[in-house]
Amino acid sequence: MIAKHTTAEDMARTVGVDPNTFREALRNAKHPRKRNTDWEVKIGSPSYSGMRTVLVGLIQRKVA
Repeated sequence: MIAKHTTAEDMARTVGVDPNTFREALRNAKHPRKRNTDWEVKIGSPSYSGMRTVLVGLIQRKVA
């Protein structure tokens, strides 16, 4: 089975959040990533869950 990956941009666009805003929130949350690389994660991984948590926070702020 091939592991599926996603990026911060894909995750943000899927739920109607600006990708730049999401990436900024990830940086502010000090979410780990290698320097000068895309925010790409394996779906279902702990990193993916962490990114989802940050994204949910953005959505909740947007709705409130």
